[in-house]
Order: sequence, then structure tokens, then C-alpha cells
Amino acid sequence: MFKKVMNGVARVEKYLLAITMSVTLAFTFANVIGRFVFNHSLAFADELVIALFVLVSLMGAALCARENEGLIGLAIVSSRLSGTKKTFQKLLSSLVSIVYCAMLTWQGFLRTLSSMQQGEHTFVMHLPRWIFWSFIPICGLCLVLHFVENLTDFFSSQKQKEEAK
Repeated sequence: MFKKVMNGVARVEKYLLAITMSVTLAFTFANVIGRFVFNHSLAFADELVIALFVLVSLMGAALCARENEGLIGLAIVSSRLSGTKKTFQKLLSSLVSIVYCAMLTWQGFLRTLSSMQQGEHTFVMHLPRWIFWSFIPICGLCLVLHFVENLTDFFSSQKQKEEAK
């Protein structure tokens, strides 16, 4: 059941990433054309692209955490471990990652709530700033869920290996 839900979450994340990257590319291209052809910049494009970059970065990290690939890591030691040592290392690194992402999610939630309460708006587009701050707790929650999913997948594969012996 958990795996089916996470497959659905990952599917939504992939579509959201594709749309966000397309919008970011379009606004960045339009801004470049505007600057060089018309000598006029689209001020809102800079603000929007920066906000969307946060979404893309964190959502991409969440998908990488799901696949256990693509995240920056140093595998010099972990790739040489086996058995109990590998299991302990995987458990420890996953727990540290989950705790860090949970703290990121909580702090992002508090900042979003604070922005809502203070009625902050963006400088150029005059949109409520909490909309963009909400990317952090949403993506942070996805990170936590994908690290948990990755850890459960690891233990499932370990169990299958033991049963096959």
C-alpha cells in the first residue's frame, strides 16, 4: 500500500517538475530575448524563476532520494561494506537524512505560517510570499517520505536476499 502511494506521489512530482522546468525555461528565454532585443527586462520573470528554482531543486532531490541515486554522496567507505556493517551504515545515513529533512520541513512550515500571518508579498508580482515559502515544507515532506521509502526498499531487498540463501 505504501509503495503504491509513493508511486503516485513520484508520478505527480515528475509531472510537476516537467511543468515547472518548462515554465522556468520559457520565462528565462523570454527574459533573455527581452534584454537583448528590446533592452527591457521582465522583472517578474526573475522573481518567478528564483522561486521555481527552489521547487525544482528540492523536488528533484526528493526524486533522487527515492532512487538512491543522484544525490551527492561519498561512497568510498559505504561501497566496500557488506552484511551488518552495510545495514548499519544505511540505517544511520537514512535516519540522519530523515531527521534533517524533517527539520527542514518544520522550519519551512514555520516560515510559511509566519509569512501568512505577516501578510508578506513579493516585491514585483505582489503575490503572497507564503505561496513560494510553501515549496519548502511540501518538498521537505516529499524528501522525508522518499528517504523512508528508500530505507524500506533496502530492508525488503535485504530480507529477500536472506530468504534466497
